[in-house]
Amino acid sequence: MVNRILHKANTDIDQKTTRKRVERVLELVRMFRSIGGMRREKNAIIGSQSDLIAAEMPGLHEADPEAYIASVSVEVEEAVSRLELQEQELIRKRYLQKDKKFDFLLFHELNVSERTYRRIKAKAMSKLAYMLRLEVESRSNDAAERVEARG
Repeated sequence: MVNRILHKANTDIDQKTTRKRVERVLELVRMFRSIGGMRREKNAIIGSQSDLIAAEMPGLHEADPEAYIASVSVEVEEAVSRLELQEQELIRKRYLQKDKKFDFLLFHELNVSERTYRRIKAKAMSKLAYMLRLEVESRSNDAAERVEARG
């Protein structure tokens, strides 16, 4: 069933752009985990700058960026915990640890071939994109639908 959902989702979404979006979110969470505590401490000492931030960047989640990133971090952790064990290990070691590891080192550490590693990673990214609602629809499908609607 999961494979059918992923196959359908894969036909409608732009894989490359979606993967980049998921990677950006994972990188944001990794940075927040490593330096977020320091920023919270500094805010407590200096005082809240939320009024300044809210004036510069309107929007609900931007009024308190620390709280927003913390909630995203919780969502990402929940989504990662729902992945298969091998996928969880890959995502955590590649994207969420303080010291990020490169793919060519990680597939040796996980004791899988490079091809298998790439398959596991692609499947994990697709699942995360689906769970976190980060999919980017393929433009070629949109263009084809517009042509069909005209004709």
